[in-house]
Amino acid sequence: MTARRGALLSIDLGSTAVKVLIVDVESGRPLALERRTSGPILSPTSGAFEQDPNLWWRAIRSAVGDALAAAGPEIEILGIAADGHGPSLVPVREDGSAASPALLWRDRRAAGDDEALAALLGRSGWLLAELPKARWFLRERAAAAKETAWLLSTWDALAFRLSGEAVSSFWNPARSLAPSQRALLLADLGGLDGRALPPEVAPGTRIGTLRAQAANDLGLPIGIPIVAGTNDGEAAVIGAGLMHPARGVDVGGAAGGVGIAVERQTADRIVDAVSGPLWSGPAPASFGEIRIVGGALGGTGLVLDAALSAAVGRGIDPGQLLEAAASLPLGADGVRVELNGDGPQFVGEPDGSGGLSGEARRIRAAMEYGALAVAALLETARALGLPLDEMWLSGPATGAAPGLYAAQHEVPRGIPQLRADLLGAPVVLPRIAEAAAAGSAALAGVGAGRFASLREAAELIAVAETRIEPRAENARIAAELRARARTE
Repeated sequence: MTARRGALLSIDLGSTAVKVLIVDVESGRPLALERRTSGPILSPTSGAFEQDPNLWWRAIRSAVGDALAAAGPEIEILGIAADGHGPSLVPVREDGSAASPALLWRDRRAAGDDEALAALLGRSGWLLAELPKARWFLRERAAAAKETAWLLSTWDALAFRLSGEAVSSFWNPARSLAPSQRALLLADLGGLDGRALPPEVAPGTRIGTLRAQAANDLGLPIGIPIVAGTNDGEAAVIGAGLMHPARGVDVGGAAGGVGIAVERQTADRIVDAVSGPLWSGPAPASFGEIRIVGGALGGTGLVLDAALSAAVGRGIDPGQLLEAAASLPLGADGVRVELNGDGPQFVGEPDGSGGLSGEARRIRAAMEYGALAVAALLETARALGLPLDEMWLSGPATGAAPGLYAAQHEVPRGIPQLRADLLGAPVVLPRIAEAAAAGSAALAGVGAGRFASLREAAELIAVAETRIEPRAENARIAAELRARARTE
């Protein structure tokens, strides 16, 4: 009889794609990685961005099945954890199915509710997490609210479907309310019975075991430990091994973001936790004195995904397109991205720039747009005195665009080099390209009792594979592009 091989399974829910990762618990090596589309993003009214969570589960079922087949029959899953985008709100029934479309992080319909809660609770923005969306949902979707057992974040909704246990897990104190604040919130929400305020636990906490229906759906045995996850950006920080000061991670994805590891005292001294281009959040206890400082990029990945999807829709092969884009010089032959009320626009295009050549310039411009947004955040960090020796790349930042088009092809070698040149810093390609999925695997291992600490888990799983230095010959034009981006 073949000996069983222990492994960890993680689910990374992005706005455009779901990733399922299986990692060997002894070596930290990836055994399988499967991607599926998350489903269409719907915008039924101005400012609305919704998605059907039931499609997420369909994608997860398919990805888990193929991942288990790829990993082999001798695999024994020892723990499961999930991460996801946010702040997004998922109304779920008792069986874990969605009672209504999820309100995505891009949804702006709860802006007035954000202002009302900020005045009531003395906090705003990310520090309110999904609560403004919950307030809007309970008022505007009263019929669906009657079917709703819990109002959860994306990762907590997945954990609930897996285990039947409702929790709120995010180590940034977004949901931590003082008793007086909680009372004010409940009164404001009309005596809400707690559906938007489940018990809080730390990421990496075992919250239950895989329940029967989910086990049947996924082809797994019941009883597997289910572990509390976290926001995808925070998961990516773990998956890039960010227990080291002076290391950063470009988390990629549809929204885009950056995380930087710094000493706690330094972060507390220079970063405002509520406002500004950078935020800081308390890391879990296992990080010790390391604090995470980061910034969101406001959907830079979506710009690239939209450009790539449009090109594919016009019959352009995505593999050829990405290779052609990677081979262009810095500056994308003068093409650049500008944002307006109608979304991203490509300006500076020469006449007759259609076909593969023209599409490649637009893709290259979208790639540079995302990299320059990261560079701007790094300049802010350095101006504040934050050290930065290297930037780890994750997911789309490794060269693959959000969604599935590029995931079907090898990463063009020139794209990570583009990142290094425009950042003016070395970049590192990790062994597991999807850092958020790797981070959730580390959390699963801690919660399942397979690692003594998150540091131990991350050190095993987050392994550098390739280091790329910025090219000296591109330093001048890279500096010019960064300067131009600051003025636009």
